[in-house]
Amino acid sequence: MYNDLYKAWKAEKTSEKPQPLSSDFYQRATGYLKGLEDDSVADDTRTIQGRLLVEEKDVAKRLFDEIKQTRLHKIVNAARDGSEISTNDLTDEERRLVEHFNESLSNYKEHDTPKQGDSLPEDQTELSVVRFLDNVPEIVGVDLKIYGPYKKEDVGSLPNQNAQALIKQGLAKEIDVKRVHHALPGELTKQLHQQ
Repeated sequence: MYNDLYKAWKAEKTSEKPQPLSSDFYQRATGYLKGLEDDSVADDTRTIQGRLLVEEKDVAKRLFDEIKQTRLHKIVNAARDGSEISTNDLTDEERRLVEHFNESLSNYKEHDTPKQGDSLPEDQTELSVVRFLDNVPEIVGVDLKIYGPYKKEDVGSLPNQNAQALIKQGLAKEIDVKRVHHALPGELTKQLHQQ
């Protein structure tokens, strides 16, 4: 697996687009790193073999982190430029992320483009406050800002289009801020869980 990590790292450093990876690459790499971690804890670091194992673990972790960051950067840049992102040759995790990007971009382009005369200023996006019903990883909003990650029962605000997509998927529930604002302190928790 170390050779696979090195080849993937080298390919990402020399290209502008994400390079082909197997759909389970991140899962296999995570399993490999976990195995190295377990072995390095069990092995004696005073021996040459133990020190080599620790070194392999450290280098492999750096390669893996750089691969993920580089690929994420490429995906976010493509989304920011308004490019449709192909899901071919992406990992399962990246494919889910890109599908959310593409869905948000498509909704924004087709349905949510403001009509002349009623647009919001460029730096202002309409936000919704939601309570998360499940863990949600970082997402890129239609305003191209990163939101999250969120844990179950967190409350957060994010662009209305993204909030509505999460609500449709059953991952969040909208909070009526006006109702909560007028609640007495003892009623606040009750109202949040009713919504």
